[in-house]
Amino acid sequence: MRWRIDAGNATVSFSSRYSPLDSGLFRHLSGVFLSRLTAAFRLLLPVFALAASVQAQTPASATKDYLALSRELLNKYYETQKLLAREEADWRAGRDILTSRVALLEAQLKELAEKTAEQNKTISTNDTEREKLDAQNQELKASQNLQLASIEKLETRVHALWPRLPLYLKDKLQGQYDRLPKAEMKKEDIKASTGERFVNVLVILNEMNKFNSDVLVINERRKVKDGREIEVRVIYFGLAAAYFAGSGETGDVGGILIPGKDGWEAMEDSTMAPLINEVIAMNKGEKVAGFVSLPVKVR
Repeated sequence: MRWRIDAGNATVSFSSRYSPLDSGLFRHLSGVFLSRLTAAFRLLLPVFALAASVQAQTPASATKDYLALSRELLNKYYETQKLLAREEADWRAGRDILTSRVALLEAQLKELAEKTAEQNKTISTNDTEREKLDAQNQELKASQNLQLASIEKLETRVHALWPRLPLYLKDKLQGQYDRLPKAEMKKEDIKASTGERFVNVLVILNEMNKFNSDVLVINERRKVKDGREIEVRVIYFGLAAAYFAGSGETGDVGGILIPGKDGWEAMEDSTMAPLINEVIAMNKGEKVAGFVSLPVKVR
């Protein structure tokens, strides 16, 4: 650092070789110091003027004025030293405060950079987890689409088989069948969930399979060809065929039931009534099992 004093203009200046990082700090502090040093320098101007006037006087009077000048100069010198010492102390204190603030800001910037790096790492981890979840979601959607396609095929099958079911089985499954989406419905109009649709189809198919693998005797009211509506006993051999026969006063009524696309079609034959009643008795355990020949019609 180099200082330059201009007594003519009563100013003091300096040049610094500090690094660019420190120049801003010292420029501020030195500016304050120089302004106050210049003020102190101006205090000495009257002394300098008095000294010049003494040199122009006679030796006798100059001695007296020289003593006064010396006292004045010493007083100004001490005041100037005190002012310089105080200003230097203030400058150093200000420098230390600013240095501490700079250190604090640098520590805060470092902490902020560490937190930013940690947050970026967390964001990267979250992105990875989100990608995994997206992949799992795509797999679930693909699986759901396959399940939905299977359910739609089963529903189509149920709709095709429904007219071929006997009235007994239709009455039993009517609630589940009504909850199935109609064949003409659009996908966006279906309110039932995939799970609900699967359960309904499963219940219907399970009951149909159970009925088809059993031999059941059911009492039904049927309208015969002479116009009477009578109660008959029907023995179903699964969903393949069935035989019906009356009893008592209607013992002359008998026939075979064949499943068709519009329902079960009745073919009456009164000569079959005794044989059918015999088979029904065997099924109920009322008669010893034996062989009975019944006609079969296949479509």
